[in-house]
Amino acid sequence: MSLSQLKVIANSFFSNPSWDVVLLLVLVSVGFFYGITAGRRKIVSSIIYTYVAFALMFVLPFDRLQKLLQLKDLGFLKIGSFVVLFILLVFILGRAGGRAFAASNPWWQVIVLSIAQAGLLAHIILSLLSQAQVKNLSPFVLKFIEGPDLQLWWFAGPLALLAIIRISELREESKW
Repeated sequence: MSLSQLKVIANSFFSNPSWDVVLLLVLVSVGFFYGITAGRRKIVSSIIYTYVAFALMFVLPFDRLQKLLQLKDLGFLKIGSFVVLFILLVFILGRAGGRAFAASNPWWQVIVLSIAQAGLLAHIILSLLSQAQVKNLSPFVLKFIEGPDLQLWWFAGPLALLAIIRISELREESKW
């Protein structure tokens, strides 16, 4: 991607933000403030809960739910189900105690993990939209969040970050 293409994307992003860009900014902001207030341990847990909620999506009977609730848009049902599952997991499993992921909470780790969490949530939610709805997304969101080439990045990225942080902590602990 060239510098001129980035300028065009940035200009369209800031001059007339669409609903998906505003939603993405809200999600990143909420994730950031949640990370700052809750701490790294809760962010790590919520990343894991995101993967669990997404895995549970494959076993839900959406055809029966759609008929039962008399909904026309299956994408809305899938997104709503994912959000409900995620929130339930955070509240039900998040209350349990347990050993912290790490003793210290460097600020940069909280910020990076919060952004990874928000990006993963945004990618999953947008991937549940129909192809017709995806075509209406802004170029910024399509380029950095929803593109099919980004699926591996958004799913493996947060796990890689968790692994890197954990490995660096184990190295620090072994030095003592």
